[in-house]
Amino acid sequence: MHIKINKMTKPGVWAFALIIAFASMALAQDVVIKDFPIGVAGSIDPSFFEPYHSQLQAIADTLHAYPKARAIITGGADGEQYHRNNDALNPGLALGRALVLRNLLIHDFKIDSSQIVIWAEDSKILGPDHRYASVRVDRELADLDNRLTIVENRPPIEQHITETKEVPRDSIITTNIVENLGLQFGAGLASTPFGVLPAGSFAISWQNTFYVEAIVGHTFWGSTFNFKGTDLDTKRRMIGGSIIYYPDKKVPIGIVGGWIRSEEISQKYYEYVRLSEGLLLGLRANAFDCIQITGGYNPSKRRVGGKLLSDLKDDQFMISVMAYKAFGGGK
Repeated sequence: MHIKINKMTKPGVWAFALIIAFASMALAQDVVIKDFPIGVAGSIDPSFFEPYHSQLQAIADTLHAYPKARAIITGGADGEQYHRNNDALNPGLALGRALVLRNLLIHDFKIDSSQIVIWAEDSKILGPDHRYASVRVDRELADLDNRLTIVENRPPIEQHITETKEVPRDSIITTNIVENLGLQFGAGLASTPFGVLPAGSFAISWQNTFYVEAIVGHTFWGSTFNFKGTDLDTKRRMIGGSIIYYPDKKVPIGIVGGWIRSEEISQKYYEYVRLSEGLLLGLRANAFDCIQITGGYNPSKRRVGGKLLSDLKDDQFMISVMAYKAFGGGK
């Protein structure tokens, strides 16, 4: 801020302008501490805050100079995943990050706890900028106690009219659906009666408990099948669907039930020369928060080109290993 002084400027006016400038600078203080580790709040090492000590000291000096001012501390959590949930889905993380900064200001910078207000917010956006704790000075909260007293002393009817906000039912239902629905994508390898093939999966989930999943697979390499004395170039493909249910969110093992169809197709005629189709009943285990291993019993019926439908003697155990990425899915 530049103040031009001429002969007509009185010393009192100049001094008053300087006071206003410095006061506005002090009251505009805002410190944002970003890049908290995923899933970490109050257990963070104190050295994490050392680069911000000079800025925090400036805020402390302002609060000491203005005893009626308030420091608003906000903790934030983002949408990065840890374990089965998101950082933002644990409300204690955002609040814990605000509390650890509050304790630092009280114990190390000697700020009166009555001058501190705690807020918390979460975000579905990914990134370290949304795992943070911030503090800013707000003079507008200086008369907070008086305003709260006025609100509490209002007549009951006035309190009801002015303080109650009705949330539309449709809005509540829509919000619940959006928060609890999730998507999951996977890619990996799956076994079939005719060999292993690359596969991909897509699932819609509800509260990370129920999943409706589709799986498809196809080989990029060829093989041969002898049909009535002729060697046919073939490839394998697979398609299926299943429902997965996790009985306990703390145990990453789900029950799988579905239907799988596998084919070995002729590259010349684009028709199957061998086919397997049947139920899939088994279990799924999630490992390392990014790998799914599914094993299931497949009492399949088989067809081979030129022959009738076989009986159930060719049933088998099938397995798939998928790397996956999940989005959303509830609390």
